[in-house]
Amino acid sequence: MNNYSSSNFDQDKDFKQSLEQYEEMKAGNTTGYFDSDQLADFAEHYASSQKYDEAFEVIDYALSIHPSSTEVLVIKAHIFIEQKKIEEAKKIANSIAENYSRDVKLLKAELLILDQKVDEADTLLVEIANEDENNCDNILDAAYLFLDYDLPNKALPLFERALSLSPENNEIRLNLVDCYIQCEQTEKAIALCNKLIDKDPYSTQYWYELGRLYYSINEFNKSLEAYEFALTIDDNHKSSILMTAHCYYKLENYLKACEYYKKYDDITPESKMNVFFIGLCYFNLKEYENSIEWLKQALTLSDNLAIEAVEIYDYISTSYDKMGDLENALHYIDLAINNEPELADSYVSKGKIYLSNAREEDAILWFNKAIELDKENPETYLEIGSVYFDSKRYEQALKYFLIVNETSPGFDNSYILTAYTYAALKNVEEFNNFFTKASKQNPNNIIDSLGFITAEEEELKRIINEITDAIEEDEDEDTPDTEDFNLN
Repeated sequence: MNNYSSSNFDQDKDFKQSLEQYEEMKAGNTTGYFDSDQLADFAEHYASSQKYDEAFEVIDYALSIHPSSTEVLVIKAHIFIEQKKIEEAKKIANSIAENYSRDVKLLKAELLILDQKVDEADTLLVEIANEDENNCDNILDAAYLFLDYDLPNKALPLFERALSLSPENNEIRLNLVDCYIQCEQTEKAIALCNKLIDKDPYSTQYWYELGRLYYSINEFNKSLEAYEFALTIDDNHKSSILMTAHCYYKLENYLKACEYYKKYDDITPESKMNVFFIGLCYFNLKEYENSIEWLKQALTLSDNLAIEAVEIYDYISTSYDKMGDLENALHYIDLAINNEPELADSYVSKGKIYLSNAREEDAILWFNKAIELDKENPETYLEIGSVYFDSKRYEQALKYFLIVNETSPGFDNSYILTAYTYAALKNVEEFNNFFTKASKQNPNNIIDSLGFITAEEEELKRIINEITDAIEEDEDEDTPDTEDFNLN
């Protein structure tokens, strides 16, 4: 289609009047004449509301009085594309005589993209953009088509070119920001967003976009600063309130996150996802009664949330377990298992509950059931190992981590967890071995990975930091001397 929506038509008074005349004529109440452009617009209007029968009725009428109308045939082909009737659309495109028409070229380019002939489509779209080098509309038509089909790398140079022709066009600027993000050129997106803010420092949208950019690269404090400006301008800007909550959550400030999720809930009661996030905040604050209350609300809404009920069951179960209520903990994890019996995570969670209640034989039984579901899946072994690690059963944890390292070397964070386990077991040589592997695999994540270790394990953190510091001081040695470390 021509990027038209029903709201675009509704805002055009002349169009609305013409459509009313057409519908009166169709009802037999009057007569009238409409040119092919008008009828093509009527068809597009109906199609934009998915009223395809009415759209085809207009098209049939249009072609009866305007045979071979390019405008009408192009609309008909686009409707077929929307209906996934690609072969019918191709037949129409090939039947149109006006091959030089911009709309026909755009149609054929779209069909080429659908056939995964992106380079041929690119040639055709560049041709459209170059027909009049100063015509921004031609360039944007080509850019939007690429963007519609998730080809931001192709759209990017076109949006840059369009902005050079129309440097004050905010729509182009924001589309270019999105393109930079999708092309992983975040710094360019941030620079452009700051230019927008320099020109209009009171734009809530620009501050919101800047916050979104910093959020995408995990710069949560900078993201919060941008949202603070947005909320200074409009303290009820819903998206900024929600993203502020997300930032605080990422920064593990669950109290502030909860405050903003509740504020979002107050001004957007129709949005239910925040109910789940509020429950997670209370869970992380270890306020398990509140966590259960909010998560149960989320459970009643799970059909409308972008979250699986099984995950909510798991959090509720864990909350009961933390409160020492084994009966309810097992009840809710069983609901999770019954909900998705092929999901190994729930079996691991049930094993974890038994382990936390000193019922190790039962725990092993459920861990083995999780493995039976998919013996080749390293993630299950890693999760079981992590459960043992968290419970300070380091020998058992090591057993599962070594299985992962043997069957799927370098899987996820297995190297660093293995290194930490050896540190807990005071095996300096193997700690150094796996710490080195982890450093080579992901050199930027070693410090952050201490977050795997809970606050209750300060002694283990001390040991790891002590070993790491000593290794860094003695980088020329293949293996540090164990006498250099105080592991007692």
